Amino acid sequence: MKELTINAIYDGGVLGSVPIADANAVEQALATAAALHADKSAWLPLHERVEILERLAQLMRERKAELALQAAREGGKPLADSLVETERAIDGVKICIEVIRHDHGSVIAMGTTAASAGRRAFTQRQPIGVVVAVSAFNHPLNLIVHQVATAVAAGCPVLVKPAKTTPLSALALVQMLHQAGLPKGWCQFVLPAENSLTERMVTDPRTAFLTFIGSEKVGWMLRSKLAPGTRCALEHGGVAPLFVAADGNL
Repeated sequence: MKELTINAIYDGGVLGSVPIADANAVEQALATAAALHADKSAWLPLHERVEILERLAQLMRERKAELALQAAREGGKPLADSLVETERAIDGVKICIEVIRHDHGSVIAMGTTAASAGRRAFTQRQPIGVVVAVSAFNHPLNLIVHQVATAVAAGCPVLVKPAKTTPLSALALVQMLHQAGLPKGWCQFVLPAENSLTERMVTDPRTAFLTFIGSEKVGWMLRSKLAPGTRCALEHGGVAPLFVAADGNL
């Protein structure tokens, strides 16, 4: 498998490398994830998901300085900002734990008509299926946590596709999830070699949910090509102009 070398923003130094997925690797990742979801006996029970996320939060806390430095070096933000980002990422995992501990579905009022008299009705949440998480470069750790930890919390197998310029933080998160006890097939790092392969992964009928963070143009394009029934959540870039006055000290 080919590797992509990642260089530091500030000095161009080599930070590491990540595997690049060809068409066969993308297909294998999709097939593995789809098979896991199809086999209900293999689903992760709620208490195991809670335990995995608790261990993940602890691992992230222990490696906070390392994770922040890595995000700063690959993404270019000041270290102080990356420390804040890492703290937010840890909190994001904790929020997932809180939600799945208390989200028990809902009871539907019955007896309001003759047809519903003497009946009971309630809802329960079930994993939607394979999740494809396409993330952005500007918050390489916190963004992917919001996309991946939520999928794990919901009991969905997830394919993690980070930005090519900042994939090390995402890879670290995937590895920590495995270290925390999540079976590898439930969270796979997939960085396609070409954009067309990413599109193929996103639009494949086995993909049940797309979580996308990135440009408006790409997000809406991918949404328009989703297979029937695939749901999505899109987070597009904000509008934040910066004005430099004539007397600005540059």
